Amino acid sequence: MSETTAVKALQIKAKARPALVVEYDGAEYTLPGRVPSEIMTIQAQHKAPKNPAKDVQEAYQRELGVAVIDRFYDLVVPADFKATLDMEDLSAVFEAWSGHVGLGESKDSGK
Repeated sequence: MSETTAVKALQIKAKARPALVVEYDGAEYTLPGRVPSEIMTIQAQHKAPKNPAKDVQEAYQRELGVAVIDRFYDLVVPADFKATLDMEDLSAVFEAWSGHVGLGESKDSGK
């Protein structure tokens, strides 16, 4: 006879980050507190160069940054905000949101 062993599911508490309300040009816009998986996987999609030259590494970092900002704009910025947001201000909005959600923080940072 075989015994059936009950397997208890591992419980993982979801991160509870509130949405971020941004005031821009006299109106308020709400950005989600959730980080889309597509943003988290960008680095895996862009292979780091094996060439250790500083200019090659800097170009890679710029390319990676542009890809992250592009996905942020597509997936996080609401349509009504896109209609008014000047692209010159996109990096400031991204910095505020990424700080709010903890994007780029190490797991050892204590947060």
